[in-house]
Amino acid sequence: MALCRGVTSLVVLLVPLAVAVACDSSKSSQGLDENNDNVADDLGKTIDDDNDGFADGIDINGDGIIDGPGVDTDGDGEVDALALDTDCDGLFDSIDTNGDGRPDWVTDLETPATNVPNCELPMLGAGGAAGAAGNASMGGSAGTPAMGGGGGSTGTGGSAGTSSEPSQLGKGTYQGTGTSTDQYAESDVYRNGVGYKFIANGWGTNWGGHNITWNGTSFTVLSLNGSQGSDYSPAGYPTVFCGVYSQKPSPGNCGLPGALSSLTSVRTGWRWKANGNNGQYNAAWDIWLGNGSSFSAYLMVWLRDPPGQQPAGAAATSGATVPGLPGTWSIWTGQVNGSPIVNYVLSEGSDLGELEFDVMDVYNDAKRRNYNLPGNTIMSVAVGFEVWNGPVTNLVTEDFYVDVK
Repeated sequence: MALCRGVTSLVVLLVPLAVAVACDSSKSSQGLDENNDNVADDLGKTIDDDNDGFADGIDINGDGIIDGPGVDTDGDGEVDALALDTDCDGLFDSIDTNGDGRPDWVTDLETPATNVPNCELPMLGAGGAAGAAGNASMGGSAGTPAMGGGGGSTGTGGSAGTSSEPSQLGKGTYQGTGTSTDQYAESDVYRNGVGYKFIANGWGTNWGGHNITWNGTSFTVLSLNGSQGSDYSPAGYPTVFCGVYSQKPSPGNCGLPGALSSLTSVRTGWRWKANGNNGQYNAAWDIWLGNGSSFSAYLMVWLRDPPGQQPAGAAATSGATVPGLPGTWSIWTGQVNGSPIVNYVLSEGSDLGELEFDVMDVYNDAKRRNYNLPGNTIMSVAVGFEVWNGPVTNLVTEDFYVDVK
C-alpha cells in the first residue's frame, strides 16, 4: 500500500499538510476512490463489522469517545486510523494514526487544496464529553462553556430553507391553552388536529423560576430565571414535541415514534422570535433516536449559537453544506450522559428565525459522514430554548409542526 507521510512540522490546523515530495504524485487511473467508501484508496478502506451499512468508528485518542470513521490501513480487517478530510471536499484524504488530530499520512493520489475558507481539522477532545449537559430522562442535550468567550449575538434572522415544498408555517389552527409557573408544567396541545405535548421543562440544577404561556404548538416564555449548573446544564428547556420525549408521549398519533426503515419523510418547521433577548440561550431542535422504545442517541439542529456556550462534544466539521439546509453549518459530535450526540450548528451571530427541513436529510447526512447515531427509530422531534443564564423575557415560538410520511 503506497502511503505518503505528511509533513508534520509546526503546521497551523487551518492549513492542510503537504504531501512529502519523496512520494510519487501520480493519480490512479480509476480516480481517488474506486471502491466508493469516501476514503482515498491508497490510505486503506472502511470496515463495517456490524453490517449496519455504515463505516465503523474509531476512538483514536483513547478517551472513550468515537472520534470519527475508522480506516483499516494494513488490510487485517481492523480499523487502526482515523479518517480526516483535510480540505473539506467530502473525501477523506488523510489519516490520523496517533490521536493528535493531525494528518500522519496524506493521500498520494491528489494534493489536498489549501486555504479553503472555514476548513478546520477536528479538535479531538475539545470541549470533551466531560461536563456535557443534558439528561435522557428530563430532556435537553446542552453543551459546554465556549473556549475563549465570544461576542454578542445578533437578533433573529430571516426565514430560510432550500425545499421547493410550500411552507406550512403560519397555517395552523391551535387547541390547548394555558399559563403556568410550575417547574414541570405540561399540557397536551394540538395543531390542525394533530397531537403534540408542551413541557415547561425547568430541569436544570440552577433553575430559578419561569412563567410560560402556550396555545397549541406556539408558546411564549414570559420570563425565565436561573443560571448554568456546575455540570454546565442550562436552567431549563421549555419544549414542544411530537412523539415520545423525556419519557412522555404526545397525545394521539403524530406519526412518531417511527421506524427509520419505514419513514420516507419527517418534515418539520419552526418559527420563533428573540424579541430582544440576546443572552445565553439557544434555539434548537432536539431529535431523539432509539431502538424501539429504548433511547439511543441525540440529533440536534441549532438555529442560534449563544455567546459563551457551545454544543456538547467536539467540533468535527466546519463550513459543511447539508442537503435541505441553507448556508453552511458546523457539526459537533460527542456524548451526553454516555449517549452519542451530533449537533448541526449555525455560527454565532447568524441566527435563523425560521426553518423547514426534512429530518431524514440531516440524519442521512450524519450517517454519510460516519458520525455515531445508533438506533432504528426516530422517537421524537422537539423544539425549544435551552437557557443557560437568565433572565429572558417574551421569547416566542410562533409555530411548530412535524409532518411524518
